[in-house]
Amino acid sequence: MKQLVTFVISTTTMMFGVTAPVVQVLAQTPAYRLIARDTAASDRIQVPVTPGRATPISFSQTDEAIAYILLADASRLTYTTDTDINSGRATTIFLRKIQPLKFPGATTTAMTNLLVQTLDQKGQKRLYNFDIVLQPHRTEYVGIQIANAIAGQQTILVDTNRRVTVDDIETGLRIALNRGYTHNSDPVVLKVRQALALLRNSSATIPEVATSVGVPVEVISELGKIASGEGLLGRLRNAKVRQ
Repeated sequence: MKQLVTFVISTTTMMFGVTAPVVQVLAQTPAYRLIARDTAASDRIQVPVTPGRATPISFSQTDEAIAYILLADASRLTYTTDTDINSGRATTIFLRKIQPLKFPGATTTAMTNLLVQTLDQKGQKRLYNFDIVLQPHRTEYVGIQIANAIAGQQTILVDTNRRVTVDDIETGLRIALNRGYTHNSDPVVLKVRQALALLRNSSATIPEVATSVGVPVEVISELGKIASGEGLLGRLRNAKVRQ
């Protein structure tokens, strides 16, 4: 893995040995569907709503507050929040099915969408797009919980439109070992394996874990790219090894 480290260290000022605490996600009722924030923000999440029951979408496990809500088709659904949105403290939306209404000039659809914009403590905005599925019978989950990260399901953005997963990182490491780009006794390999173990057993993010074990996050990202054949190993093999 020396070649890999040579490349990433030459392009970053990140230092080894900096530690960061591993963040734990609070335990939740299994009846809730738990979705990682990165997944929820990049995918269209389906939310079943049934007659006579309120279905919550909660951001209480994140540091985000709900800033804006848009329900595209309000003819058969209504919503409330746990507190006034203008207070900056609203974290949960409650959806309910209603008898069909007619609004002049409005259009309807069998499956509408709910747009939710949030604002975190650092001032960063995120936009979530939920597909609302009206179902006649009770569903498996009573609601949706959005979490910062879920053990084993963390992702990291490696380019504008692509994220790599924990599985990708593990696959990339295996490919690098099989092709002889590094070896099992390499200290960086040991650190990556330690990071993988933490990711599988905690809800910390990939950058947090990478920093806590002392491996540049760029190394982690490159391993994820290797898994899909997009890594920089061709150039890395020709790079000078920095002692």
